Amino acid sequence: MLIALFACSDPPARPFVLPGNIEDLRARLLVAIPEGRDIAGARSWMRAHDFTCEAPLPSATDAHATVCRVPGRSWTVVLIERNGRLQDVQARP
Repeated sequence: MLIALFACSDPPARPFVLPGNIEDLRARLLVAIPEGRDIAGARSWMRAHDFTCEAPLPSATDAHATVCRVPGRSWTVVLIERNGRLQDVQARP
């Protein structure tokens, strides 16, 4: 019975850890804040994990970008938003 209980329960959430290289950052962020998530929730998650995010940049289209700085690194993360949902994440040195 006890084994069945553990087999059917959700696995514990892994804590977010910054990778050692920028190539892995986008993939780890998309696991934590998947595409389609509401953008307010994505920004809140970023702030809760010590990322510093600026206000969304104005855009002539319905896609907006939020620039965030990675804590302790010179990396930049850009959250691409469309219609209030996270569309993509970009990581740049």
